Amino acid sequence: MEARVIIVSAKKSNKSENTVWAVAITGEENPQAYCKSAYKAMRFAFMLKKQTGLNISDNCLSRLSQEIAGQKAAKAAEMQEKVQEVVEEFCEAHSVDNVLAQKPEPQAEQPKKKARKVRASESKDNARNGSAERSRTSTKSVPRAKKSAQVVALQ
Repeated sequence: MEARVIIVSAKKSNKSENTVWAVAITGEENPQAYCKSAYKAMRFAFMLKKQTGLNISDNCLSRLSQEIAGQKAAKAAEMQEKVQEVVEEFCEAHSVDNVLAQKPEPQAEQPKKKARKVRASESKDNARNGSAERSRTSTKSVPRAKKSAQVVALQ
């Protein structure tokens, strides 16, 4: 009797032209799962190893590792091309000739900030103390207005 191991194989999808990865255990007819990427297939194989205690085939593991490395390299090259396109576009748009040829844009006036509204309690303090400066710098705590009996009863 042959030892049972976890194997991963690439298969053609019935629904599209993409390749899917079948994770299975030797000796069983149906695969445990189909995965869209090699990375997900490797993760599922390790999860299955933890659940069942079986080993993963070394050949399958190295094939998955190579596939993942190839996908990462392709993705890095694609990102490098995108970055290069953006850099060239930026350099062209911000070259000295283009910047000097553009007319300066008129700057719109920014609206002035509104003055802060004075609260009723602050205005009473100002009247008591005599000026706004003293009320800001005073360390006395201002008693709050008492709530009416009706408001308290509603709460």
